[in-house]
Amino acid sequence: QARFSRCQTSFNYERRPLATFALPNESEVPQAPTPQSADQAPKPRVRFAPSPTGVLHVGGARTALFNWLFARSLGGEMILRIEDTDTARSTSESEAAILEGLKWCGITWTEGPDVGGPHWPYRQTERIEAGIYAKELEKLEAADKVYKCFLTAQELDQMRADAELRGQAFVVKSPWATASKEEVQEMLDQGKPFVYRFRVPVNQIMELDDMVLGNVKWNSNDLGGDFVIVRQNGVPMYNFGVVVDDALMGITHVFR
Repeated sequence: QARFSRCQTSFNYERRPLATFALPNESEVPQAPTPQSADQAPKPRVRFAPSPTGVLHVGGARTALFNWLFARSLGGEMILRIEDTDTARSTSESEAAILEGLKWCGITWTEGPDVGGPHWPYRQTERIEAGIYAKELEKLEAADKVYKCFLTAQELDQMRADAELRGQAFVVKSPWATASKEEVQEMLDQGKPFVYRFRVPVNQIMELDDMVLGNVKWNSNDLGGDFVIVRQNGVPMYNFGVVVDDALMGITHVFR
């Protein structure tokens, strides 16, 4: 209450338009899918997954609200997941403040770190300890979708500088993508640090239907090459952890 009192004295709530714009025709407004019966399609499952590095801000509240409204409108469920892999900045106090802020907004969830659920745990650090990401990483490595990369920061900086001199976009082309098992084992025996990189397919068109933007497509060559999914310390990157969690928790829609 003290925080809100300070905010009220700090801002002028004079009502005036921030911008002038034309409302679209009804036909131009993206529509939510028509509710279907239980035997036709599963109910939507959405998630709000904040990082506990501070209090809930208005952008986060907006995202949570859109997820919650969509799920409620179709009889679905909303999951609260805490993405706390930034251990240097994440705090339990921030997590508590975010949960308090969501409840103040009237937003509820059916699964989460405070209420439990069938997909426990709901904090990424606890999911790391449970070996969830390690198990999925093993599957990717067995399928040759990822590889251990021993490139140093200095080598990457040199590759980046060379690309700038040629006036080209920096694309990671790691020699470790084609290294032999013997070469990899030699580095492991020496105790050299490594990351896991995802093998990005070459010159493939990625395509999906977005409920807001419509048909979206891009070329895999524009992704910057093979990207890191697990850091040297074994902690998964966001782009790996969030996909694993969404898949295992049965998330059907993502609102950003």
